[in-house]
Amino acid sequence: MALSPAQFRAQGHGKTAPWVDLVNSEEWDTYGRRRDWLDDPSWLGFFLEQWRFAVSGGRPFPARKFRALRSALRMASEAISAESEIPPEAFEAINNALNLTGRYQVLRLENALRLEFVPSIEGWDWVLAQTALSFARLLAGSDSTRIKICLNPDCRWIFYDTTKARIRRWCSDKVCGNRDRVRRARARRAG
Repeated sequence: MALSPAQFRAQGHGKTAPWVDLVNSEEWDTYGRRRDWLDDPSWLGFFLEQWRFAVSGGRPFPARKFRALRSALRMASEAISAESEIPPEAFEAINNALNLTGRYQVLRLENALRLEFVPSIEGWDWVLAQTALSFARLLAGSDSTRIKICLNPDCRWIFYDTTKARIRRWCSDKVCGNRDRVRRARARRAG
């Protein structure tokens, strides 16, 4: 049984951010077949639970909006990974997702002061806005050069490299890294 990207990550492959899970919800296996996890209700439930997103009401899942944001996030991630400029259409789609909820920011005092993104209404648009916000915060406040694409050409997973030396090459050393090592060893024996 194939694991969803969120389940794969939950098995110890690193909790990252909602945007990474959304981008990787479109998955290619090592045989070039594509799977869209947005079509699987169990993936969606896991995603909502993992990131503590609440969706109230009986509104149907807006798959088209999620696919549009996923496409924009992948486009932006691929550009960053290739050290190119993010295409304007990706910026526009991300900003559109950020503005879906009539959002505003407030300053809250809990243990310390923090700025919080607060929705005017919760629901699927709020989930989209929060997912886009997780990417926007990364671009604005972190080192976006750590966004990488797995070197396995059949994988295409996007990940955030947290290694000190920024040397991570695969989404998972145990899966894609191991496959690469096995391929190279077989090629040496054959050659």
